[in-house]
Amino acid sequence: MLELAAPPDRLALRACRLFETSDAEEARERISRVMQPHGLRLEGRLEGPAPRFHMDFLRLRGVGLGTIAFGPASIEVPPLDGYHLLVLCLSGGAVLRAGGAELVVDRERGALCPAGQPLSGRFSADCEQLILRIDRDRLLTFTGGRMGRLAAPLDLRSARLRPWLSVLRGLAGDADAVRLIGEDQSVAADYEQLLLRLLLAGQEEAAPARDTVRPAALRRALGFLQARATEPLTLADIATAAGVPERTLHEAFRRHLGTTPLRHLRDLRLDRARARLRAGGEGVTEAALAVGFTHLSRFAGDYVARFGERPSETLRRG
Repeated sequence: MLELAAPPDRLALRACRLFETSDAEEARERISRVMQPHGLRLEGRLEGPAPRFHMDFLRLRGVGLGTIAFGPASIEVPPLDGYHLLVLCLSGGAVLRAGGAELVVDRERGALCPAGQPLSGRFSADCEQLILRIDRDRLLTFTGGRMGRLAAPLDLRSARLRPWLSVLRGLAGDADAVRLIGEDQSVAADYEQLLLRLLLAGQEEAAPARDTVRPAALRRALGFLQARATEPLTLADIATAAGVPERTLHEAFRRHLGTTPLRHLRDLRLDRARARLRAGGEGVTEAALAVGFTHLSRFAGDYVARFGERPSETLRRG
């Protein structure tokens, strides 16, 4: 269970305040600078004073530790670009969808949102998140190139995670440690390694001993898909670009990303189509064709399955 060493209002992380505002658009833009561009929408009927948004953030080399609060809201984030995101709750709760799974986050449960996967979620009015942003390449280096599959749901009551939680709690509440990290990068590196080592050790599926493909091949495949998503690609095309057999590539996507190469390609195209529809200026057919879809009825069905609304509804709302 996430119990802090200091009351929330006295956390040492408060000294790392990036911003505080009552403007939702400003909050979205400031958070995007640290994370990535995303959609943020306030939910429900707001009464009384406007909610206060804030973000605290401390960088530990390839790991960032921080807090985010924005009241009753929902988010939509494109595939996480180069980092894994771990979400806990200091107060309130959230329901996230990441990697094809629905994840409940509260004081007893956390969520690991994997790199390369889109993220959406709803947050309660009293929710304040404690986040850990882990650079994907840094994790690869740390594990010696073994891209272990981090478990998406985190049971914070697990005895295996207690050492990790203890360090996390201590760091968040220790003003001296926060000050030293800002002054000495070797201290930041020590905390980074300790947090990663204890997190990996605390999960049964983390960093498995056997991997079926070098991570470099998977990165080549993902880069190829990003660059060539609009083209009529086959599994053979992707495997050739990655430099591995089709079966090996398929297993790498399943193990590390929880999906398949062609499903990842489809989702990438859907995300791009959604962005174009929101931007306006073109119709549904034009947007679908522009991102690589050729079967419009299949596109419409896949779009509804992924986003819960028809493409025309997204276009209308803008």
